[in-house]
Amino acid sequence: CIEEEMKNIAVICALPPERNTGMATVDLSAFSNLPRLLPDAKITLYTYGATSQYAYQKGELPFDHVDLLANPEAYLNSDVFIFWGDFIHSHSYWKLDRGSWDKSLDALSVEERKKVQADKYADYSKYVFLAGQDKRKLASSIVFGSTIITNEAQDMLDAAYAANYNGLMENAGAVLFRDALSAAKVSPLRKREATLACDCALLLRDDQLAQLGDFSRANTRKGVGVFFGRSSSKMQMLNFARQVAAEAGEELRWVPWFPTLRRLRLPAKLLGYNIPEGHKSVGALLSELTACRFVITDTYHMCVNAWRLGIPAICIGDGAADQNSSLADKKKEIFYEMYGARRLYAFTEQLGLLGRNKKLAASLVKHVQDEQLCSTIHQTIMQHARVAEMRLAAALKNVLEPSA
Repeated sequence: CIEEEMKNIAVICALPPERNTGMATVDLSAFSNLPRLLPDAKITLYTYGATSQYAYQKGELPFDHVDLLANPEAYLNSDVFIFWGDFIHSHSYWKLDRGSWDKSLDALSVEERKKVQADKYADYSKYVFLAGQDKRKLASSIVFGSTIITNEAQDMLDAAYAANYNGLMENAGAVLFRDALSAAKVSPLRKREATLACDCALLLRDDQLAQLGDFSRANTRKGVGVFFGRSSSKMQMLNFARQVAAEAGEELRWVPWFPTLRRLRLPAKLLGYNIPEGHKSVGALLSELTACRFVITDTYHMCVNAWRLGIPAICIGDGAADQNSSLADKKKEIFYEMYGARRLYAFTEQLGLLGRNKKLAASLVKHVQDEQLCSTIHQTIMQHARVAEMRLAAALKNVLEPSA
């Protein structure tokens, strides 16, 4: 127990624009692990804005998000603020990701749009950067498991963003990013402190997945789990995955991490893929991962969750991708480099015009079937997760029991 009296802990999560299995596992991790670390605290999961009709609806997940804009006083009066995962403090998150959702700006002139965006960013900063709050409030905040890999020097020329970023990152109780690049970027502002954690979803444990209701770890594993939906070269990847499965002597199994549009389902059927319509529950999808011999995908959190579950994952991404948004492929590449899994990462530029690269497929299969190699990668990932949780626990103790 860290504190005898009841403390109000505000956990700020990224607002999901749709049913997103990866984001659900990130927030499930907060819902499952923070009460374990803070058994006598009241923990509330907030988002900046209300969830849409396209996101998970009430009852689909074991937790709910509270719109902090509808509860600003309760939110700002919290004892501790934990900014949990995703890109919420990156410059591009507001300018590109969140900005692209706001269709009300389309009818405005350039100048009108700039003013509206500036006003909205000022409001966002008040809650997500704690802009304008005193240093004691900033010192009670923790940034955990998020990333700023998209940030570049150009972003710091935005005076409002630079002030908010420097204010929070320098004065927060702890800043523990999920990746080594973000940790390096913020390191000068944190002096001697550790700045590296891991992806929030890696803190999950199998017993916590039981809260999803329909999760069940498979007794046997067979087939190659496939999902492509985050990159532009999907047909090329589908063809290449067929080659990988043939090389491995395994059948293809489509794992519908996201719903797939009809215009891809039909040609994919000609390649031997049976892609269902609609979506599946988070528990059902994680169960499907555990039934695969290994997976091949272009989707970051499918890789993260597969590896945590002990399922080897081959990942494909664009080597020349511009690292300017939350969907940029570099986050996948960095994840694989961090944990020594480079031999299981392939670039779309390597696949060939029709996704036919027998030498690459053979190399990937050789390494994904190397049990000792995959076990080492899995152990390395989980070792990082254990250390990240230790750092989070220490940070919580420090902000709740500041030295006199």
